Amino acid sequence: MMRRCIWAVALALAILAAPAWGLQKGDPAPEFSLVSADGEVVSLADLAGKVIAVSFWATWGRHCEEQMKQLQDLSKEFGDEGLVVLAINEREDGDKALEFAKRIGVTCRILLDEGTTARAFGVNGVPDLWVIGRKGMIRDRFIGYAPALEKAIRDAVRAAVAAPAAGVEPARTAADEGAAMIPASLRAYAHLQLGAAHLNIGDAFVKAGYRDAGHFGQALRELRSGLAIDPKNVELHIWSGLALERKNERAAAVREYQAALELDPKNVYAQDCLRRLGVPPAAGKEEPEAEQ
Repeated sequence: MMRRCIWAVALALAILAAPAWGLQKGDPAPEFSLVSADGEVVSLADLAGKVIAVSFWATWGRHCEEQMKQLQDLSKEFGDEGLVVLAINEREDGDKALEFAKRIGVTCRILLDEGTTARAFGVNGVPDLWVIGRKGMIRDRFIGYAPALEKAIRDAVRAAVAAPAAGVEPARTAADEGAAMIPASLRAYAHLQLGAAHLNIGDAFVKAGYRDAGHFGQALRELRSGLAIDPKNVELHIWSGLALERKNERAAAVREYQAALELDPKNVYAQDCLRRLGVPPAAGKEEPEAEQ
C-alpha cells in the first residue's frame, strides 16, 4: 500500500514538473516575473490583453541580432495595436545586454533570466521566439532564425494583433491533442527534466574547473530511462548527446544527434551540434539556426 502511495505521488510530481517541450498552440503561456536590465520588474500577468512577442536571446547568438532588429521594426509597426516585445536575455550581465541592444539600435524591454523562465518554456537554444495572444495563450513559436522566416513571423504577429481581445485563441490541432495526451511522453518529459538538471550541475562543475564526470553519468541514466519510455523523443536524444560530449564520448554523441535528425530532419539544434563536432548534417535546404 505504501509503495503504491509513493508511486502515485512520484507520478503526480513528474507530471506537474514536466518541462514545456509539450507546450502546444492554444496552451496558456507559462507565467513569469523578471527584472529588466534597467531594474524594472515585468511579469506576464501585468500585460494581460496585450499581444506579446517573447524572444529568448544572448549576445553570443549568431542570429539573435537579426531577429531582435526585426522585432524592433514590428514593435514600431504594431505597437499602437497592442504589441509588446520582451527580449529575455539568457544568463548574461544586464549592462552587457543593454550595451548590445544599444549598439544594434533596439529599444524594447530587456529582461534578465538565469534559466528558470527558459526552462519553463522549454527553450534549449537561442534565438527562440514565442507569440502570445491577448488571452495569454500560445499562438506561434519560431525556433532559430533565418531571413526566410521574416514573413512568417510578421504574419503571425499581424494575425495576433488583429484578433479581438475577447476572441478565441487558435484551437489545438488533432496532432497537438494527440501529442499532449500520451502518458508515456509525460513520463519521458519528467525524465528529461531530471536529466537536464544533472546536465546543469555538470556544466557548473566544468565552468568552476572541477570536471566531475559523475554528474554526466547521472544525467545519462535519467535520459536513457526517458528513452526507454519514449524512444522517439527528439529532445531526449539531443540532451543525451550533450551529456556524452561532456564525457568526451564523441562518437556516441554523434550517434545521438544523428538519431535526433532521423526523427526530425529539420531540427536546428541537432544540426548545430553535429557541425560543432565537425560532422556535416545531411545535405538539404538551409534551415533556421539556433545556438546551444
